[in-house]
Amino acid sequence: MSQELITRSTFTGIEKAMQQAGFDPEQVKREVSFAIQHINKSAQLQKCSQQSILTSVLNISNIKLSLNPAAKECYLIPRWNGMSKMMECVLEPSYVGLVKLLTDAGSIKGMACNLVYEGDTFSIDLATNIKPVVHSPSLSKAKRGNVVGAYALATFSDNSRQVEWMDIEDINVIRERSETYKAFVDGKIKSCTWVTDYGEMARKTVIKRIYKYLPRTEKMKIVDEAIKIDNTDYSASDKQLDLISSLLETSTFDEDQRDNMRHEMQFMSSQGASEMIERLYAHQLGIDGVTNPSAKDINNHVRKIAQS
Repeated sequence: MSQELITRSTFTGIEKAMQQAGFDPEQVKREVSFAIQHINKSAQLQKCSQQSILTSVLNISNIKLSLNPAAKECYLIPRWNGMSKMMECVLEPSYVGLVKLLTDAGSIKGMACNLVYEGDTFSIDLATNIKPVVHSPSLSKAKRGNVVGAYALATFSDNSRQVEWMDIEDINVIRERSETYKAFVDGKIKSCTWVTDYGEMARKTVIKRIYKYLPRTEKMKIVDEAIKIDNTDYSASDKQLDLISSLLETSTFDEDQRDNMRHEMQFMSSQGASEMIERLYAHQLGIDGVTNPSAKDINNHVRKIAQS
């Protein structure tokens, strides 16, 4: 898309779909207005394809968040596409947006998510679900020091709590799997959210980690969709790729299908890897004497292969 101002008419084709997804006409009008303001202020977003912009705005209604800058629930972000070698517009939920979705889904009553600095007083007690975290932030910026990690503290309806902690090394491992961050390091783009908003990205990373262990509800599919959208920027981990390779060897797919999957692995995102793993779990030969192996059976089998 050339660097030119866009207008409301650009979004006419998706307004009906946004209403079908659950937004009333006034909500659609507001979100389109927010999108236009956001895009026309960003030279990088104006370089993105019109189709990627339309898809991103439509996704607002799919995950039930808002582009309202006061709410800070989600953003339109220009993101590097490693396969097409160009920038594309994506809808990126913020950590505030993810917490809202989790509370709206009824999985949690609330969640605190904070960075921890060298100068803070901080401790975790995993043996209790009443007060698992003690965190007293340093009030002096000069004495605060560097970020050492981040935690998410979920509160459930019975007031019990669950905590997830990630140190700075774990967070940076995730950062370095981001295709956009890698493009920034390689000099292909001038900036990215991991550079301009590191704290926000660190918070979101630890929320995405704890989300895997939270109670499931009927409304969690919206959270799943938001996480899926966000994960498209992250390449598959070595652990995921190793597991896929092992599961391919014991799958019921023919050799041509396996070759196609091996080719897909070269360009796979973290979310794509998770989906392929689920697909492979559902198409396994009998292993270790088990005719219809469960995920646990397969994991045990893969562990045996790794140790042999």
